Amino acid sequence: MRLGSETHQLQLIAEAFQIISKEVSYQGLAKALLRQALGYSGAARGGILLSEGGELLAKADASFPRERAKFFVSHPLATELRLPADLSERVLSRQETVIRQATRKDSALINPEEPPPRNITQLCLPLVHQEWTIGVLYLESGRDEQIFTPRCVWVMSMLASQAAVSFESVRLFEALRETNMWMVKGQQIGRMGSYRWNTRTLLSRASRECYRMFDIDLEINPVPFEVFKSRVHPNDYPALEEALTKAVSTKSPFSHEYRVVHRDGTMLHVVAVGQFDLGPSGDVELEGIISDITDRKAAEQALTDTRNELARAVRLASVGELAGSIIHEINQPLTGIIMSAEACLRWLERNPVEPDEARKSAMRIIEQGRRATDVITGLRSLVRDAPLNFANIDINEAIEEVLRLSKRELERASVTLRTDFDRSLPNIEADRVQLQQVVLNLVRNAVEAMSGVEGRSRVLTASSRGTNDHVSVTITDTGQGIDPANRDRLFDALYTTKGSGLGLGLSICRKIVNVHGGRLWVEETKRHGTTFAFVLPLCKSSRMSRSKQ
Repeated sequence: MRLGSETHQLQLIAEAFQIISKEVSYQGLAKALLRQALGYSGAARGGILLSEGGELLAKADASFPRERAKFFVSHPLATELRLPADLSERVLSRQETVIRQATRKDSALINPEEPPPRNITQLCLPLVHQEWTIGVLYLESGRDEQIFTPRCVWVMSMLASQAAVSFESVRLFEALRETNMWMVKGQQIGRMGSYRWNTRTLLSRASRECYRMFDIDLEINPVPFEVFKSRVHPNDYPALEEALTKAVSTKSPFSHEYRVVHRDGTMLHVVAVGQFDLGPSGDVELEGIISDITDRKAAEQALTDTRNELARAVRLASVGELAGSIIHEINQPLTGIIMSAEACLRWLERNPVEPDEARKSAMRIIEQGRRATDVITGLRSLVRDAPLNFANIDINEAIEEVLRLSKRELERASVTLRTDFDRSLPNIEADRVQLQQVVLNLVRNAVEAMSGVEGRSRVLTASSRGTNDHVSVTITDTGQGIDPANRDRLFDALYTTKGSGLGLGLSICRKIVNVHGGRLWVEETKRHGTTFAFVLPLCKSSRMSRSKQ
């Protein structure tokens, strides 16, 4: 009988070990240990306290376990396990197993559902793992007979040791589960999944995010190649198959972008990357990441559409700027034609008639009409990038003609005109009409820059100078000046500081000057205003004559 009893007890202990070792959570481990300890010892009351993350419970302070406890379970239900100070010192700090007689007031179970008997026997032993106290097993008995026999204590110590080992396994399992949770969450946020594809069996193993991207049921594991193939867009599969074949044959890194079609018709854009290595079975496997780039593709398409719209807007703006230039340019000769026609009529209506003066007015009408034709031709050639009509011109005369045509505009804006021309300048080789377009645009800008000036004179100064190889022209105003932050962008297409401007005037001016082999820039004046300057090369004959001098 005794041998049978020993065998039965060993069997019970082994079963208890199995029950404890199967637990994979702190709470489950604590409950299993308490249940087995109460069942084997026959104690009616008890509790388990596991520490925070396995840290040492060695401080002889009754409040310490309550503050740092990770899990606490008891039977019957209690609010906390509070060890008396002397018991805490012996069990937690010295790691002793303590059996002692105590009264109800010394019970460690606080506010239990069932109050303890008047006199109790306490068994308290530490849960120790690698010399660290990671928890406490506490049992109480209200019986008169002694149930915490040496054999019982030995068994409780064995259960506590097993629980301590299991506690470390639970800690590792929790860390693994937390890491896996972070990985899954990270893949969901990053919209990417990991995979391994066996090149011999054509079976794949993949993360949850891959299953989502390919609309594959989680029960399908591993995934046959045909299931994967059925989700690839039919038009994209030939290129994907070719890329896979090439990568497998050369064992080179794999990268390919294709579309995935879900069973409900939803389409995703994905990109797969990977590299080859040997799997556990010795087969060559492709391991990598598949990313959902649907949002990126949509953003790229939106950017392409926006660029197309911008290009269209630029073309429309160019047309609008051209129309504005035509209107302004044609307005000047038309005004001259009207004024000359009116003067011609006045000479003819005089008594006696003055035919010579009338003839001069008629000639001016012809000149202005030809100028209007030249303006149209010049602007049209500028837009079409047609060859310029270069000729030897007097730069001063060309500028003065623009200033004469702008006289009324200057007067209406209360702008005083000053000129400082170098009369010794030789002719330059240029397209007269387009060069005058540059000067006219700079004059108009100067007038507009001074429109808000109050309390000081509005002065526009046009000047010319010569060097050995170039002539320079400057248009200076006394306006508000240019914000330094905007100076570098003044000549960019579509950039403007005017509320109704299209931002093409200065860019066109720079284009004209560049085509002439010159350079256009802007600089601040010493006091108020801005100076626009450009230089142009002298004509060949002038350079040759100067070199001979």
